[in-house]
Parts: sequence; structure tokens; C-alpha cells
Amino acid sequence: MRTTLDIDEQLLNALRARLPEASKTAAIETAIAAYVGRDAVRRLTELAGSIDIEDRSQALRDADRRA
Repeated sequence: MRTTLDIDEQLLNALRARLPEASKTAAIETAIAAYVGRDAVRRLTELAGSIDIEDRSQALRDADRRA
């Protein structure tokens, strides 16, 4: 998808210095993917302990042995 963005030149230069082989597009996509990944981990971490999960693993293993 083609998009026009007004990106701070110093910020883009700093990013490209860390990814010297990458094109501008690849560098920006890498940065976005890294942000989204870290944010997903953060959001999952915030959910820790908020969901009750019944451990059925032993019952399933027992059922597999009987089958």
C-alpha cells in the first residue's frame, strides 16, 4: 500500500543507521513489526492472572492412555 508520511528526518536516519542494508520501506516495516510485537507481549503480560484456566492436561493424558 502506498502511503505518504511526514517522518522526522533524524528519527528515520537513526533507524536506518541501525538497519543499514534495509531500504526505507523495509526499515519502517521492521520498526512497526517490532513495536507491534512488543505491544502484544505487553498486553498479554497485563492479562496474566486475570483468566482462570482449568488444567485438564492430566485428565486428557489419562483419557489417551485408556483409548
